[in-house]
Amino acid sequence: MAIEIEKSFDVPQSVDEVWSFLTDPERIVECLPGATLLEAVDERTYRGEIGLKLGPIGTRFLGEIRFDELDAGRHHMKMTGEGRDRRGSGNVRMTMLSHLQSVEAGEGEEGGGGGTRIWVSQSIALTGRLASFGRGGVIQSVSNVMFNRFTGCVREKLAQ
Repeated sequence: MAIEIEKSFDVPQSVDEVWSFLTDPERIVECLPGATLLEAVDERTYRGEIGLKLGPIGTRFLGEIRFDELDAGRHHMKMTGEGRDRRGSGNVRMTMLSHLQSVEAGEGEEGGGGGTRIWVSQSIALTGRLASFGRGGVIQSVSNVMFNRFTGCVREKLAQ
């Protein structure tokens, strides 16, 4: 079962500041609820784990994430990841595309003084016990909550 997520949000910082933050795994992992960075495999591949709770089922996935494309000139990135439930009862695969765009003064979500718009498109495929929760919209609801927490954290960290 695959879940598609397409969202965007604005931050007041410059595209270069946001790019630097979003391409730094040690900084961005702080904004992924339940995630821990375990090690760098190479300059584009990282091992970690993330916890997820859907209804009565909670699990931790151990896996890898890779920056497949990092185009600083266009401010475009593609990441892929795979993880396996620590108990062996499921897998997750993710593909995420992100693009940053300068926002002119007055164009942002709040009509502010410019900044950066962050576009995110994800495809998440789950197998195993957690996939059964997708039918009732539970996974979509949880992904919306997680995305809102992520955007709030990104805004907070960039403001520091």
